[in-house]
Amino acid sequence: MANWQATLLNSVLTTGSVLVFARAQVEDAEVPRVRSGDTFYGSVPDGDPFGGTVMEVKGSHAIVEIDQKQHRMRKAQPHETRGDVAIDGPHETWVVD
Repeated sequence: MANWQATLLNSVLTTGSVLVFARAQVEDAEVPRVRSGDTFYGSVPDGDPFGGTVMEVKGSHAIVEIDQKQHRMRKAQPHETRGDVAIDGPHETWVVD
């Protein structure tokens, strides 16, 4: 299990919202991937914190739980990432379905 920093690229968490999951440290041989059981935390642009757990990952789809509500997500396509807004280090970008 890993702990991720989540950056919400939209003003609210809703369908179409883009989340960037980043990790500060990874082992040299590790390919950082969001996996079932991982946790994440971050804040929406107005500063309100949020956090959650990755419940399930199957290929390019995932289910996460945030504030006791489940959200379906899919891996973002390049045109949806907006250049990941200068996210340094290993990260993955997902979109709420």
